[in-house]
Amino acid sequence: MSAQEQQRSRGYSVPTGRPYALKELQANVGALGDRVTDLYDGSHPAEYEAIADALYVAFQTAAALAPAKSYTGCPEHPNGALDPEAPEGWGRCLICNNRRRLGQRLQGGRTATAAPGGQRRLGYPVPDGPYTLDVLRRYLRTIDEQRFHLTIGSPAQDFVRIADDLHRAFIVARELSRPRNASGCSEHPGAPIDPDAPPGEACIFCAGRKRRAQRSAQTPEMLPRIRRGERRQLQRRFERPPG
Repeated sequence: MSAQEQQRSRGYSVPTGRPYALKELQANVGALGDRVTDLYDGSHPAEYEAIADALYVAFQTAAALAPAKSYTGCPEHPNGALDPEAPEGWGRCLICNNRRRLGQRLQGGRTATAAPGGQRRLGYPVPDGPYTLDVLRRYLRTIDEQRFHLTIGSPAQDFVRIADDLHRAFIVARELSRPRNASGCSEHPGAPIDPDAPPGEACIFCAGRKRRAQRSAQTPEMLPRIRRGERRQLQRRFERPPG
C-alpha cells in the first residue's frame, strides 16, 4: 500500500451506525425478492400491501445512509419555503427568488442571474405510470444488483442511487395495493358491484342514486278527496268547551 493510500485509510472514519443500518438494508432488500416471486398479474391488491410496507422500511434505511437531501435545492436555505411560481432556470427557494425579483426591480427589470449549479432535484423521484408487476420486478432487480456492491466504505452516491430506486419501487407497490376499479366507475373506483344493475352500471353508489332519481321523478299518487265536513272533524282534536 502506498503512502497516499495509507494516509487516506487513516483519515477515513466509518459514519456512526452505518454497519448496522447497512446490514439491516441488506436483509430487508434480500427478503423482498421472494415475496414478489409469488405474485402474478391479477394478484389481489392486499397482497401488495406487505411489499409496499417492506419497501418503505428499506427506503427509510437507505435514505438514512445517504446524505440528507435539500428540500429546496438551495445550499443556503435547504429547508426553506418553496416558490410556487419559480421562473424557468431559477431555483425553488422562495427566499432567494424574492431576492432576485427585488434585484430585477432595482435594475430596471433586467433578468437576474440564476443560482450557480442550476435547479437541483427536489425530493425523491416518483415514476410515471402505468404501474405494473413487471415494472416492480424490474426495479427490484436493479436494487438487488446494487446492494451486492454496497460496503461500509461505498461512496455517498451509491446510497443515494439505491434510496431513489427504493422510493420508485415503493410508489409502484403502493399504487398496486390500492383497490382496483372493479365497477368501472370513474367517480367511485373502489365501490362494490351491484349484482342487480345492468351491464356498464355496476357501481352500487351510482345505481342507488339512479333508482332514487327515478322514484322522485314518478307522478305522485293522489289521496282520495275528503269532504269539507269530514276534514273539519279530522282537524279538531278536542271538544269545544260549552258556551
